[in-house]
Amino acid sequence: MNQADINAIQEKLGIELPTFYVETMLNYPFPKDSFGEEFMLPNSPDILLDCNGVFSKEDKCFAVGSDGGEFLYYIKLNGKETVYVFDLEKSDVHNSIEAHSWKAYLKKIKKVQKEIEEDERQEAERKKNKKWWQFWI
Repeated sequence: MNQADINAIQEKLGIELPTFYVETMLNYPFPKDSFGEEFMLPNSPDILLDCNGVFSKEDKCFAVGSDGGEFLYYIKLNGKETVYVFDLEKSDVHNSIEAHSWKAYLKKIKKVQKEIEEDERQEAERKKNKKWWQFWI
């Protein structure tokens, strides 16, 4: 994402994004097609605008991503770096804290990405070492 994309998002939503978010997006830390890039911190203005359809300008919130399901992750536009969960199904975690800081949220994304990569590695290993009769692997 570049500064023009960020300016377009701010203009369309009528908000001002915090510096910590803008700096992260201008120096995007996750690989293309990763879980982080696709869901938890999308690097696409279109995806971000779509995610933010649940908030109005008056809410003073900005959805930064999702878990790929019913959870949206958002920040309040109050200068604090806390990341919250907006549960579209309004469960007990609705509006709870996902990470107490932006740095902790980015660290969580990296952890999730590592877990996915490890699962994929193990699956490839199982397929490689399966016995001739293990057709279900």
